Amino acid sequence: DMVAGIRRTGLTVAPEAASPRLRALINKWIPDDDLLRMAEQAYTLGWDHVKLYFMVGLPTERDDDVEAIADLTLRTLRRGRTINRRAKVNLGVSTFVPKPMTPFQWAAQIGIEETERRQAILDAHFGKERAVKFGRHNPRGTFLEGLVSRADRRGANLLEAAFRNGCRFDAWDEGLNWDAWQQAIAESGTDPAYELRERRLDERLPWDHLDILITKDWLREDWQRAVELKHAQDCRHHKCHRCGVIDEERELCAHMLRNSIAGRKPEAEFERPPPPPEMGTQPLRPGLPPVRPPEPPAVQRLVFHVGILGETRFLAHLETMNAWIRTLRRARAPMAYSEGFHPHPKVAFARARPVAEETWADHMDVILNERVDPAELMARLQVCVPTGFRVFSVREVPVRSPSLMSQVKGADYAFVVDRPPARLAARVVDLLSAETLPVQRKAKKKKGRARFRSRRPSMRTIDLKPHIGAVEVLASGVPMALGTTEDQAVLSVRLNVVEGRGCKPSEVVDLLGLELSRVRVIRLHARLAHPTTGENLAPERRSVSDLSALVASPA
Repeated sequence: DMVAGIRRTGLTVAPEAASPRLRALINKWIPDDDLLRMAEQAYTLGWDHVKLYFMVGLPTERDDDVEAIADLTLRTLRRGRTINRRAKVNLGVSTFVPKPMTPFQWAAQIGIEETERRQAILDAHFGKERAVKFGRHNPRGTFLEGLVSRADRRGANLLEAAFRNGCRFDAWDEGLNWDAWQQAIAESGTDPAYELRERRLDERLPWDHLDILITKDWLREDWQRAVELKHAQDCRHHKCHRCGVIDEERELCAHMLRNSIAGRKPEAEFERPPPPPEMGTQPLRPGLPPVRPPEPPAVQRLVFHVGILGETRFLAHLETMNAWIRTLRRARAPMAYSEGFHPHPKVAFARARPVAEETWADHMDVILNERVDPAELMARLQVCVPTGFRVFSVREVPVRSPSLMSQVKGADYAFVVDRPPARLAARVVDLLSAETLPVQRKAKKKKGRARFRSRRPSMRTIDLKPHIGAVEVLASGVPMALGTTEDQAVLSVRLNVVEGRGCKPSEVVDLLGLELSRVRVIRLHARLAHPTTGENLAPERRSVSDLSALVASPA
């Protein structure tokens, strides 16, 4: 009931094991009846789907334990459909990695082939049941996770070899370079079977010299209890297990107990809020929006000129946006929120910044439900922004102004090229003299049932010639504010938005025949149109020569 006031589309429950035997092993005893009753309450309160999270590869796991995951998932779906005909179950299954400094650190980790076999057992049980969404972790990614987390100091050689072989952003499936990792394993002499094996209880472990306040003897005893399927009570509600923390940091245990007691009180006193007046006396039905007071109206709209510098440029757009929202909260900005199922702050950006692109010319649109002094709010933001984030200026615009994205007319960039080719200037001349500059882009998928669409993405050809306004190789000494060295070259690039369509800097890099990994892309200036007149706004940063003052700007 308490969570229902925030959002009501998905609720996650993490049993982690579906058979009573394995639940006793991991000391997470939740009977099936309790899980089904919890799911039934969620569907009754209006949730459309419930997410169940399990693990395969737990110590002593058998095939019947894996099949129990599918059985419990289908029973949850059947129970939900008796209440809500739109009921769905999202099943998330990851592979267990026995982590150091836990009671399971002596257990073995299953390999890639065994993980795929157990995932196939689950897949076969769901068949064509479209109401079950079966998500699983990449077995190769989990294999690497275990390899790194369970290795000794020689694991550093593996990481360095992988880095030198070009491995980047491997936590994402699309960025996992498996061949490069295989090569790194061979070059570093890493033995996966040795690292993922079961450890002896009397064996010296690579992380034994680290003090986590819990003794190795207690971890060994807890591992023995798990193997013997002995359930240990939660020390927040029962007696102390003498794990060692209370002997070293008594205040930590006291703090945990105080928080536990403080959290139980609001749960016991919670009362479900009455439904909105427009619902009358009708009972709560699935699919209705959460019960919450109406949001205050928007009264002010501010556009901040912001930047992302240094290593922070490797954050993805969603991570960057969340960081800005948290910063606005720390600065006590009275942000307006949207209505509906998923209330979110009304914060928008002029575009989605690509990963690894540095920017000194982005714009953030913030809508407020209380009036503030723009300069004062900007000063508060500048005090609490994270490392690499910048706030340069702010201006107020009408609340009903067009979106920032519709005002973008183009942008100016600097491309810092590492070890530039000898014919870089000639490549620029060839690019500008070409009659057409065709590139292939993936066409957006049309809405419709997935089984009636082709699995292969459709492609379309775009001519970038109208979008490239200028490309120039800057003279040496001009771009010193960029922190370049003698073995680097800098290109000044102007890109235009034509008929609502822009040009990606990565596409220009590719047209020039350069490797994107050797090009540092810096957005210097965004050309915006006035929200009412349509005329170009005065540039806030005009050229590379202006950057020395920008670099010295306060955070």
